[in-house]
Amino acid sequence: MISNKLNKFIIAVILMMAAFVSNAQNILSDTTSRERDAKRIMLLFSKERNNERVREFGAGFSTYHSNNKTSTRITSLHINAEGDRTKEDMIRVLGVAWNAYRNNLPDIVIATDSEALEVLLSLDRTSSGTAPRILCVKLLSPGDKRVMGVSYIHTEFPIKENIELGTKLFPEAKEIILITDNSSYGALEAEYARRIISEQRIKRDITVNYLSPKKENLDEFTKRISGAPLNSFAILSSWMMDNNGNYIMNGYSYPFLSKVENIPVLGVQNLLTGTGVVGGYTVSSWDHGFKAAEISERLLEDPKLVINDTLRQYRLQFDFNQLKRWNISGDKIPKQAVIINKPVSIYDDFKVEVQLFLAFILLLITSLLVFAVYHFRHRNLNRELIRLSSENITRRELLNNTFSVMEEGVISFDNNLQIIYANESAIKLSESKRVLLGRKFHEIYNTSQPESSECIHSLLKQSLEEKRSLAIPEYSRIDYHEKESRFIAGNISPVFTKEGEVSQVVLVMRDVTEIYKQRQYLNLAMESAKAFIWFYSTATKQFSVVVNKENVFGTDVDKFMTHKHFLEFVHPEDREKLSLSYEKLMTRKAKSFNVEYRISLNGDGNWEWWERRGIIYSVSSGTSNKDARFLYGMDINIQEIKLRENELVEAKLKAEESDRLKSSFLSNMSHEIRTPLNGIVGFANLICDPTYTEEEKAEFSKIINSNSVSLMTLINDILDISRIESNSLNFEFTSFNLSTVIKEVAETSRLNVKNGISINTEVPSDDENVFYDPVRCRQVISNLVNNALKFTDTGEIVIGLRREKKEIEVYVRDTGRGVPPEALEKVFNRFYKLDEFASGAGLGLPICKAIVERLGGKISIASTYGKGTTVSFTIPLDLKNRIKKSDSESEVVSDTSQNIMQSTEVTAKRRVLVAEDLDSNFMLIDIILSKIYDIARAVNGQEAVELYRSFRPEAIIMDIKMPVMNGLDATKTIRELDTIIPIIALTANAFESDQLEAREAGCNEVITKPVKSSILQMVLEKYLNN
Repeated sequence: MISNKLNKFIIAVILMMAAFVSNAQNILSDTTSRERDAKRIMLLFSKERNNERVREFGAGFSTYHSNNKTSTRITSLHINAEGDRTKEDMIRVLGVAWNAYRNNLPDIVIATDSEALEVLLSLDRTSSGTAPRILCVKLLSPGDKRVMGVSYIHTEFPIKENIELGTKLFPEAKEIILITDNSSYGALEAEYARRIISEQRIKRDITVNYLSPKKENLDEFTKRISGAPLNSFAILSSWMMDNNGNYIMNGYSYPFLSKVENIPVLGVQNLLTGTGVVGGYTVSSWDHGFKAAEISERLLEDPKLVINDTLRQYRLQFDFNQLKRWNISGDKIPKQAVIINKPVSIYDDFKVEVQLFLAFILLLITSLLVFAVYHFRHRNLNRELIRLSSENITRRELLNNTFSVMEEGVISFDNNLQIIYANESAIKLSESKRVLLGRKFHEIYNTSQPESSECIHSLLKQSLEEKRSLAIPEYSRIDYHEKESRFIAGNISPVFTKEGEVSQVVLVMRDVTEIYKQRQYLNLAMESAKAFIWFYSTATKQFSVVVNKENVFGTDVDKFMTHKHFLEFVHPEDREKLSLSYEKLMTRKAKSFNVEYRISLNGDGNWEWWERRGIIYSVSSGTSNKDARFLYGMDINIQEIKLRENELVEAKLKAEESDRLKSSFLSNMSHEIRTPLNGIVGFANLICDPTYTEEEKAEFSKIINSNSVSLMTLINDILDISRIESNSLNFEFTSFNLSTVIKEVAETSRLNVKNGISINTEVPSDDENVFYDPVRCRQVISNLVNNALKFTDTGEIVIGLRREKKEIEVYVRDTGRGVPPEALEKVFNRFYKLDEFASGAGLGLPICKAIVERLGGKISIASTYGKGTTVSFTIPLDLKNRIKKSDSESEVVSDTSQNIMQSTEVTAKRRVLVAEDLDSNFMLIDIILSKIYDIARAVNGQEAVELYRSFRPEAIIMDIKMPVMNGLDATKTIRELDTIIPIIALTANAFESDQLEAREAGCNEVITKPVKSSILQMVLEKYLNN
């Protein structure tokens, strides 16, 4: 026996050591910060591994952590897995396991019963470092002494509740038998029951007996229970059970309660229900485990917290088979009880449904009678319905034909705002050759108005939600890619069902572009001429301003209700001639009139000259002399004509200033462009001269490359200014190390630094990560450094950063010439140059200012003339919260062109197809790539598709603008044949929208012209190697 225990002990130790090694490997391989910071919890069990209560406890504990998605690492340790170890054996097993975990001790140990706690407290836990916290789950006992620093969850058993329930279910009972198992835990439960029963008042004629199997076998113990009087009932305490629901006794499993037939048995453990127990108030080890997990999380959050809690959580459940066996009526069962194994009873379980069914049968009979009465009427109604259906079909066809010839576009949407119908006019307004049905409005039409980019789409949703008709706002338009925008008018109306719900939404829109243009022309003419159009009724004397009234009179235009009121604002000297001209026109003595007059629009005596021109709009048909009925005319402000000389002088001065600025800009741009072009063209011609040596030609090439970089920098600055003005400057946000970027810019700038100047950095020792656009950040810092290099002859340039509470400040400080005080406010103006002879177009600082302010920061300059300048900008730390954009890390190709040459020389030449219509461009690409790759040329997109089939290239370089078929259409065609081959777009279009269009067509990469040989080679090698 001892040998068997020793063998089991050795095997357990080996298994625990193996588990430790596996656990240690997992810990070493786990590198994430979340797992490194995860709390460790050990569940310590002193019961057998196959004990169902152990499994229930672990399931409840794991469920809590799963529901709350914690990162806690849970370890279960069974120190008496087979149930045959003594306390000394368990202490020894725990000691071995503790040593195995000495480098990775748990943060908290949960002793699942008092015996496990006793074993744990017998162990020296401080020998391996800080002792972990302890939480014990044990049965409540008033005599227990709490251990200092140990938290407790005391559990109670529903002995009192089950006694009260048993006396209610079995009122004739004279004896209560409390049954416990022969384990130490059973002894504790028996002691707990005695204490509860002693405190509870039980009828005097009821006796309580306690039974435990002790050393008896199953048959003997069963006979003792069966010997109880018939007018009694038993309460079965928690009993050790295996996974199959059998009771464990002396190391063996038995179907225990199946042999107890003379008395009913109530159970206090939920696992007992269904094994022969009638039912009762029960406790669940699952609840204990869930509560222990909750308390352990609180202990881990607060290291100083010590908890002494009591869990009183019972479940009331019964077994239907046992209720039936002991003839227990449902009236005695509490309503909140759960009954298992209950057979399906149609009437009891579906009483309401059965009653409804009977009512339905009665209703059906009544309906049949009604049907018999109205049968003939129904037939007549069917005939009428067929007739109406035929008419509806005819009307629908007529309606469709009507819609098809309407100039208005009609579109119907379902509840999801998907198109279910569109007539021919709506399709013509869409500029889409694809089917409209099933698609959203904003997927087809690009509509906008001055204050909204999705006006129609938002109105559709508003009409659907508010269930009312809405008018399309004035000046709404549909924008197109390749033709003029069209202005539309119309309305959006919901269609309702009989229940008042919206079944569909109908949009009616008409093209009012020409009307809009005419109105704009008229308004423009009225506003430009400061004029208004009036309408006069000779019968009512009503005078109305109908066009441009707000611009001339403001909101108080209604003050001119009659022409007499209008004359009150006219200069007294001009009122008579204005009235006489009306009289001549009304009596048709003149066909029109033209009168100049003065008027004070605000009545403040500030007179302005106006000219009125009027004609007859219509004549009266009720009189023989045909007097004029309505007059129509226009008043033009001629005050500006009187002041024309002064305005012409001022306009002349402005024109001269504009010409001067334009000439200055053109001269500056001409100088900045011609300077590098002169070097490029001149040295390019010298390279062709055979009288120069190879070393001289190599130097010429360097000069050409340097001037090309200067020219590209100028072009890029102009493009950035264009993007900024058009609000199309895009940003790519990600988290990156700002200190690293500053150091990289410093290293790059040192390559071009003059003698006597040093470039230094001032960055913190710890890494400073920011959420920003790394490309734009590098651009701003580089521009500031390059600016400092221009105006620093000796000394140093320092690039650094400072962290504030809400932002990071990046600064560039130099010891250069400095900026005069009067020029500090102008340095951020476009094209402003402090030194007209210095290189550059005066765009660097304005671009930096625009980028920084677009990203929520500020840029400033401080300078002492003759001593140096400091330019700084800020990066807000809450930029990530302002911007919702998916992170995308840009891939950086680090291989140099020399490495590419070396890697490609050892392999056979790969085939590359170049689609380029210009000979000069193709010659450049051919010179760059022909030594490495086998090159084939296509001069248009159609030839590129044909060469793809015959030449079978491994990569394609595609120009975008080509004759016959452009590069985008060619790419789409090739993508239908091959989805894998790399296609690299080569385009002179530098805007992001053009590059996005190329990628959507199927291009893997987009390179802008002029292309650098190293970049082209690196991109090709990147895709061909992968």
